[in-house]
Parts: sequence; C-alpha cells; structure tokens
Amino acid sequence: MKRTDPSPTGAAPRSPAIDWVNPRRLDLDPGVARSGLLDFGEVLRSRRSTRRLEKATLQQVAAVVREALKADYTGTGMHEGRKRKRVISAGALHPVNCVLIDPDEGAIYYDDENDVFVAVQPRDQALLGTYLAKCEDVLPTARGHVIGLIADVRDLSSVYTDHETLLWRDAGAVLQTLALTSEASNLGFCPLGILGQELADALLGNDQAFVGVGAAAIGRRVQE
Repeated sequence: MKRTDPSPTGAAPRSPAIDWVNPRRLDLDPGVARSGLLDFGEVLRSRRSTRRLEKATLQQVAAVVREALKADYTGTGMHEGRKRKRVISAGALHPVNCVLIDPDEGAIYYDDENDVFVAVQPRDQALLGTYLAKCEDVLPTARGHVIGLIADVRDLSSVYTDHETLLWRDAGAVLQTLALTSEASNLGFCPLGILGQELADALLGNDQAFVGVGAAAIGRRVQE
C-alpha cells in the first residue's frame, strides 16, 4: 500500500460552523474531572479497557470529555482556526468532535470552543438506532454512555495534502486521552473498535466532510 506523507498547502483554516439540527444548549456544568489518589504514572499503569460498565451520571461523563477536549486557547488573527488542547493534533486544528449519547437527552455535542454541551437532533433517527445497536453488539456488557468521535475534515483537507493519516492519528490521540482521563476519574472506559460512520451520517447527513473515527463506552465499573 502506497503511503504519502502529508504536506502543508499554505492555506489558512476557515473554521466553518457545523450545521447541527435544532441545537439546544444544556444547562450542564460538569466542573472539573476529579482524580483520585493516583499519580500520573499510576494512571498509565492501571489503565485497562473495562468491558462491564454501569451508567455513570451525565455530569461525570461530561467532566471527562471536557477535561480531555476543552480548548485552553483559540487562535485569532493569523492563528484563527487553531486551538491549544491537552490532545496533540496536526497543525493544532483539532478536527475531532465528541458526541455523547445520553438516554434522556439523546445526542449531546461538546462545543469545545465555547465550552458548552449542546443537545442536537438526528437527521435520521433510524440510522442513529442502527449505530447504537452496533455498539451494543460489540460490547453487550456495557450499560454506560456511548461516546462517538466525528471528524470535520474541511479545514484539515484544505491545510494539508494527503491529510488522511493525520486524521487517524488525531483520532487515536483523542481516544487515548479520553481513556487516561477516565482512569484518573475512576471511571471505566472501553474503545469499541468501530468507526461509527452511522452516527456521523445520522446527525449530519451523508456529507463526506464528516467522518466517523471512533467510538467508546464509558461508565462506572461493575464490581465483580
């Protein structure tokens, strides 16, 4: 298989808004993800995929997502479209967006630039159901929240040629950071090994600018 290194084009990111359906800002302030007594080395050594999960509170899960993905800095002027986060990303573009699926609120998008959680409506409810059924088939022992990762490749594809490998590297960095933040917050986390294009299509339509790049389950560990 031929592999081509990405190369900067010299173009500036445009930071186009995402056209969510009926976005509704939630009155949700998860605060800061609280760690236990583990130091960072212990978090690294103790992290394991947890396959038996119970539902945690939405606030607990949102705190993990926020801690991992909040933008500490959003560029302006010549740096517009770039962000500083805990997660590494090519060109500081951070194309990966996180969507939580909550039993009560449905799909919830984390707007990292404005640091708010936004409930959004699916364009295709049946396709969203297909996605959730696929997640359950992969991990039937998980009763927690589902986290879906959707990449917006519009900026990435304009700023870099052969951008695809950057997209997958960014997605892996997000999953790893979420896993470590979950461990530090005493929550179980398990990547599901699927891309989740069904979620991207259900929420944003069949638009090639939005790519499913990962899914995971998160919740309280079941005590054996």
